[in-house]
Amino acid sequence: MKPSRDSLGLACVQGLARGAARLVLVDAGMGGRKIKAGVLLGAGLALARRLKQECPEPRVGIVLPPGAGGTIANLGCVLSGKTPVNLNFTSGRIAAESAVRQAGLKTVITAKAMEEKVGEHFPRTERKLDLAGLLKEEKKAAVFWSLLAVALPGSWLAALAGVSREGGDREAGLLFTSGSTGEPKGVVLTHQNILSNLEQIQGVLGDSNIGSLLGCLPLFHSFGFTVTLWWPLTGGPRVVTYPSPLDPHALGEVISGHGVELVVTTPTFLRALMRRAGKEKLGGLRMVVTGAEKLPGSLREEFAEKIGVKVYEGYGMTEASPVVSVNVPGAERPGSVGKPVAGMEVRTVDETSRQVLPKGEPGILEFRGPNIFPGYLGRRDLSEKVLQDGWYHSADYGRLDGDGFLFIEGRRARFSKIGGEMVPHGVVEEELAKWCRKLGHGGEGGLEVMVTAVEDEKKGESLVVLHAVDLDPAETEKALREAELPNLWIPRKFKRVEKIPLLASGKLDLAAAKKMAQS
Repeated sequence: MKPSRDSLGLACVQGLARGAARLVLVDAGMGGRKIKAGVLLGAGLALARRLKQECPEPRVGIVLPPGAGGTIANLGCVLSGKTPVNLNFTSGRIAAESAVRQAGLKTVITAKAMEEKVGEHFPRTERKLDLAGLLKEEKKAAVFWSLLAVALPGSWLAALAGVSREGGDREAGLLFTSGSTGEPKGVVLTHQNILSNLEQIQGVLGDSNIGSLLGCLPLFHSFGFTVTLWWPLTGGPRVVTYPSPLDPHALGEVISGHGVELVVTTPTFLRALMRRAGKEKLGGLRMVVTGAEKLPGSLREEFAEKIGVKVYEGYGMTEASPVVSVNVPGAERPGSVGKPVAGMEVRTVDETSRQVLPKGEPGILEFRGPNIFPGYLGRRDLSEKVLQDGWYHSADYGRLDGDGFLFIEGRRARFSKIGGEMVPHGVVEEELAKWCRKLGHGGEGGLEVMVTAVEDEKKGESLVVLHAVDLDPAETEKALREAELPNLWIPRKFKRVEKIPLLASGKLDLAAAKKMAQS
C-alpha cells in the first residue's frame, strides 16, 4: 500500500463534493433529520472559517455525541487544519482534566444540552463554543459553500476554501485511551494513519456494497471516530446516527426505521440489542461486525439463529487507527478475527526477550503498517516501549494460522499469574456464561459475569468472579470442574454486584472491576 500524503480535510471535501446531492447522514437522535453531502460540507467549511478566526491553537476539544452536530464539529476542525480532540465525557472529572491538560486545550465545542447532561464533570477550558449558535451566525456562509459544492470539483473547492492538501505525518486526530487500566494516554493519529485505515476498510468492505451503517459508538472511541465518522465523509456509505449505544430498544427502532445495513458494535452491546430488539427490528441487517472484546461463539450462533444474520468478528486498537483485521463474507474463519487488512504485517514475539517467534507460534502480537500511530502524546518513554523499528508491541497474545487468519488468545491485562501459571480470564468467563445460561439467566440482556483478580500472598493472585445474577459458589465451582478447567483456573471468590462495570465504549472497565473485587 502506497502511503498517502493527502490531508484528511482534502479527502472529506472530495468525498462530499462528489455527488453533493446524495444523502450522507441521517440524525435519528434529532427526529430523523436528513443531511445531504453538499449541505454538510457547506456547514463544515463555514465552521472552519470561524475556527481559523477565533482559535489560534492547533487543537480543539469536542464534547458532543454522534449526530449532525458532532460530525460538523469534527469536519470543521479538520477543514481548518486543526486537530479535533473528542473528549470522553463519561470518564469523570479527573480523566477529563488530564486529557485537557495533556492536549493543551483552550477551546471546546459543545451544545448547551450536553453541558447540562454532563454537569459538574464537564471539561473545564478557557472558552466554550456553542455549536448551534455558531452555525446560526454562519448560516449565509454555509449556504454559499453548499452551492459551490454542487458547482465545483472538490479540488477546486478545497483550494478556494484554503483547505490544506498536505497531510502525511502531520497530526490529524488525538484520541485518549479509555483508561480501563490507568490514566488516559493520548494516541496521536496522523493524516496518513487515518486515510490508510479508511482505504484498508474500503478494501475489505467495499465489495459488500453496504449502503448505510449505524453510527452510535462515541466519537471519542476509535471505531466511532474512524469507521462511523470519517468513512462516510470520505465516500463510504451513509451513516444513521444515534447519540448512545446504551439504548437497545431505541436502536432497534432506528435500524429498522432507517434501513440500516451494517452495525459495528461490541459483543456486550450486541447481546442486549438481540434480546431487546429481536428479529422484527434487526432482520433487515446485511452484516454485523463486532470488536473491542472477544466474540463468544455462543453469541454468534444465537444471533444467527434468532435474527438470521451472520456476525463477523474483527479486531483493532486505537494505536492502529483502529482496524487491524476482520472476517468478511467469503474470507472468514470462526474463532479468528479474520485476515489482516492490506498493508499490515503481523508477527509474534516472546514476551520476555521480544525474540521473533516462528510463524504460527503464539506470542505477544506486534504490528507494522501505514495505520500504526507514531507515538503517545508527550510520553516518549511509553512510545519507545511499544514502538521499535516501526513495529507496535501490543498487549495481546495471539497467533497467525497457516492461511493467514489471526487468532487472539487474550490480553495481558486479562491474565493472572497464579502459582506461576498464566490464567486467561476470558476462558473462565466463557465457561461461567455457559453455566449462567443453564441456570436460565440472561433474559433482558447485559453482562452477567466477569472475572478479575486480587493479590494473594501465597499464589500471587486470586481470581474473583463478579456476578450480576444469583450464583451459588459451590455449585458454580463444581460446574467449572465438570467443564474440565484446570484446578488453578477455578475461582474460589465470588462477589454479587448490581451490574458488571462497563466503559462507554462497551469494553469491560477493568479498573472499576478490580476496585469492586478489592472492596
